[in-house]
Amino acid sequence: MSNNTPTLTRRESWSKSNRAAEVPEVDPSFPQPIYTYSPKTTSISFPWPEEVTGLERIALSAQGDLQRVLSAFFARPITIAIVYSNTFHHRFIHEPPTPLTLPNPAVIASASRESPITQTRQVHLQCSNKIVCTATSTVRITSPTVANLFLVEKYAIGQTFARLGKVPEFELVSVGLGPVTDAVPTLSHSGKAHAANEQLWRRYRLCIEDFECNILEVFPTREMFVGGLHWLEDTHKVSEVLDQSTVVPHQQTGLLLFLGCSFLILAYASAYFTNRHLFFCSP
Repeated sequence: MSNNTPTLTRRESWSKSNRAAEVPEVDPSFPQPIYTYSPKTTSISFPWPEEVTGLERIALSAQGDLQRVLSAFFARPITIAIVYSNTFHHRFIHEPPTPLTLPNPAVIASASRESPITQTRQVHLQCSNKIVCTATSTVRITSPTVANLFLVEKYAIGQTFARLGKVPEFELVSVGLGPVTDAVPTLSHSGKAHAANEQLWRRYRLCIEDFECNILEVFPTREMFVGGLHWLEDTHKVSEVLDQSTVVPHQQTGLLLFLGCSFLILAYASAYFTNRHLFFCSP
């Protein structure tokens, strides 16, 4: 890749005194996974777990548009349901934050780099009343425009970027299977067998001017990426989809046995009637 190739990299984090509210930091010695592009090439370079499938990588690479990706996958609308949200106002950047009760037009209008608003929240992404992802995030807002969209008009994170017409900088921090951990991703394979019904998760950051987000997303089960609508409508049908690779060989084996037995029966019948014909025709 040439030196002129632009890359999307992480912005500088805000006040170190407020890092406790963010997703845990990644070891700076680990090379940051990045999305890169050139005039004719686009690439996402990341040490994916060996078991992750192509469909799962598409969802895990979503850059603030996971709802759109999941809606395309299920061919149904994806809605946001808020589980909880805690909003804070920093009157001064170096002072402890104070809880903010909304609506509060004065504080919304005063949002700035010197007086940011932060919020920790958890939402469910739902499809046909079924949870397809749980997202827990910490956001930092430093402008009245973003504060009004996100806190007053209640736009979700992805919709806020879309409403502003801006593509966020994206940093995929970590990806995992099973319980959520703070482990730094590595290229080595753990050797552990992962079940198809195990949950899948990722940590990542999205950032534009005046709006920074640290997000943890957990997909309830990897079966959703295999069963699709079968999983969405009836979890009992997922096993049928998962077992197709074994059902087909069994069907083929049964067919071969049937044809083989039929051939043997026909051969025996032919030999029998041939022998009878020779017996009656012999002098």
